[in-house]
Order: sequence, then structure tokens, then C-alpha cells
Amino acid sequence: MIVLSSAGLAQDFVISDGDLLKITVYDNPDLTTRTLVSSKGIITFPLTGDVKVAGLRIHDAEKRIAKLLSKGYINDPQVTILITETKNVVYVTGEVQKPGKYEAGPNMTVIKAIAEAGGLTDKAAPGRTKITRETGGKESTFSAQMNDSIQPGDVINVPESFF
Repeated sequence: MIVLSSAGLAQDFVISDGDLLKITVYDNPDLTTRTLVSSKGIITFPLTGDVKVAGLRIHDAEKRIAKLLSKGYINDPQVTILITETKNVVYVTGEVQKPGKYEAGPNMTVIKAIAEAGGLTDKAAPGRTKITRETGGKESTFSAQMNDSIQPGDVINVPESFF
């Protein structure tokens, strides 16, 4: 399970459709909500109705909901959002220390994703790294440079060296 909140490095995390959120309002446990961000980037929250949160940083989404709640419902609401699951991930496979699924944060590059995966193994051939990406329902694979930007859903494969 991935848990991200507005504290620490997660403050720059941008909410996207498909993210699963846990929203709490301090001193109002009846408003605690677990909700999925729709494909249109919207959640439905008690008292406020539909709220567009996709494209917002966690902190900005917390402010948006607090502002809506403060309009006649709650005085000075303190809203906290935790992202408990996200589609905003990349997959790193092949000759890395810890192959797996990793958060695709802002400005993520191939080298940053490899670092998240613990770095290269002794058998890695980083010069032959490939990215597989789905665009418009079609999958394509292409050579990657270490400073190339990556997108959520990308699969980065670092092959084994011939020698």
C-alpha cells in the first residue's frame, strides 16, 4: 500500500484520476471519507458534493475542500488527504537491485527511477535501457537515455550486459 500525505516529499505529489484518497476533517470523524478520483478528476465529498482534485497537489486539494467546508458548514476546517493507492507509478525491471513498482513523482527521470529501485546491478547494461509506454491504446518500446523524462505507467527495463 502506498500512503502519501502533504507532509514531507509527498507535498509535491499531484493527484490524478484513479488515485484512492482517504480524507479526514479534524474533530469531525463523521466526514472521514475514502474515495476514488473519477476519470474526470472529481471526488464526491460530504457537504460539498463534487470537487475537482485531479491536477492539484495534495496541500492544494486540502485547501480547496477546507474552503468549501468553511462556507456555512464548519468553522476553520482542518482537512487532511492521504493517497492510499495511486496509478501514478512506473515499473522498473531487469538489472536493478529492487525491481518493482515505484511512485512517478514530478520531474521523474529514468535515472531517478533506477535510483528508487536501489540502483544498477553489476550485470546491468545501462546504455541499452528501454522504456515501454502505452499511448492511445498502443504500446511502444524505445531506447532511453538516463535523463529522459518518464510518465506514469512507463516500464523501464535495464537489460543484462553481454559481458
